Amino acid sequence: MTEKEEKLQKKYLEFQMLDQQIKQLDQQNTALNNQLMELMATKQSLDDMEKLKEKTEILVPLSSGIYAKAELKDNKNFIVNVGANTTLVKDINSTKKLMETQIDEMKKLQETLVNQLQEQTTKAAMMEQEINTIASALQNK
Repeated sequence: MTEKEEKLQKKYLEFQMLDQQIKQLDQQNTALNNQLMELMATKQSLDDMEKLKEKTEILVPLSSGIYAKAELKDNKNFIVNVGANTTLVKDINSTKKLMETQIDEMKKLQETLVNQLQEQTTKAAMMEQEINTIASALQNK
């Protein structure tokens, strides 16, 4: 194997590893986007809940696509999971603030991830050009 063939093989392996990293970053970005949409929907639900009156009949989700009818007893306080199987009662403004904080953090995380994805994609494009140049030189021997 010539030196150029070895260089081509090495660059191609690097390119494959970079491609895998790009795919993982893309999957993470998709997952973050889904979580962000869920948080935004929850925030919107809190806004909607605040407008309802007590004793209003509502649908409570039990699972994906399965709901139960319930009567609203309190739309000012919510039981919030704060981690480690611990819940606290928080008023609506505190709950909305928590959602907004989580949304902001998720957006920052997504922005960082998108920047990494763009950097890796640019690097992969440059590497692909380099591989093509080496391959062309080998074919023109």
